[in-house]
Amino acid sequence: MYILDNILFFLNKRNMTKKEFAQKLINLEPRVGFNLEIPSERTIYLYLQRKREIKADLIPFIADVFNVTEQELFDTSTKTRKKCFKYFLQNASKDELEYFNNFINSQIQNNININYGSVIMNSKNKDEKIEEFIELLSYAPNDFIDKVLDRLEEYKRLDKENIY
Repeated sequence: MYILDNILFFLNKRNMTKKEFAQKLINLEPRVGFNLEIPSERTIYLYLQRKREIKADLIPFIADVFNVTEQELFDTSTKTRKKCFKYFLQNASKDELEYFNNFINSQIQNNININYGSVIMNSKNKDEKIEEFIELLSYAPNDFIDKVLDRLEEYKRLDKENIY
């Protein structure tokens, strides 16, 4: 997957227009290229239309616009996130680990789930979601149920292989 595909994914996920994205990026005042100029709105549109290559200097600024890590612009797979998480834990300072520990504990105490960049307050626990899922399955066509079963079997296989 190309970085632009992930940028477009985040645009869609955040319900952000290309114009809003361009303005937010320009407002961060990224200085790129030989002349260290801020890219114009037109140039940003050309990036988004695959008519110009995105400058590497822009990556940290693009990540800031979406409030994601730079790595997430390249790969958002579970495997890669686990790898990044492992790296963080192995290399974090004591202060960083304390901060992380306090953050996780506050999320648990306040019954808050972090779901890939968005916070969901008082979300249902897994058992409640399963009950709701089972209840709603009676409305689903058989083809859909077959596809869900196939996908769940795949997750089960991946879990046994410690991939997912």
